[in-house]
Amino acid sequence: MPDSNAPSHEAIAFFESRFGVAGDWLAGIAFVARRDEIWACRSAPPAGLDFDRPSGLRALRRQGAGLKPTSTFLAALGDRITASRIDLDRESLRQLLLGQRLTWPSDLADGPVALCFRGDVLGCGRLGHGRLQALIPTGRRRELLAALDVDPHSRIGNL
Repeated sequence: MPDSNAPSHEAIAFFESRFGVAGDWLAGIAFVARRDEIWACRSAPPAGLDFDRPSGLRALRRQGAGLKPTSTFLAALGDRITASRIDLDRESLRQLLLGQRLTWPSDLADGPVALCFRGDVLGCGRLGHGRLQALIPTGRRRELLAALDVDPHSRIGNL
């Protein structure tokens, strides 16, 4: 019988080591594996029920290079992320959202990073061989680009 705690151990170890999120805080989340994904839920689904898509947030995907966190889950973790954060200025953020890869000198290890702007986690990026790219879904990129285009002196909606 497979270890039902394995996805929790895997997810907690990943977010603790890569993003500095406190394991004690993550221990209050049920992590459920479905295919190549790990979902974060309030509680594990009842035994014997097989849900195609658990209730909660998709937290991680297994990919060839290892685990990749979802932008939504990183944004939900927000200030709990204390490591592998990259704070961007307005122009760097715009370039990344437009799909460009940027040369990014960093002492961070290659792998997933939390892309941040003005202290807020916006989503997932990847640092590799001194290059930074955004891994934020297209629809969210469009929303963020529209917010960047708002008059910076406006009192509403300006990033």
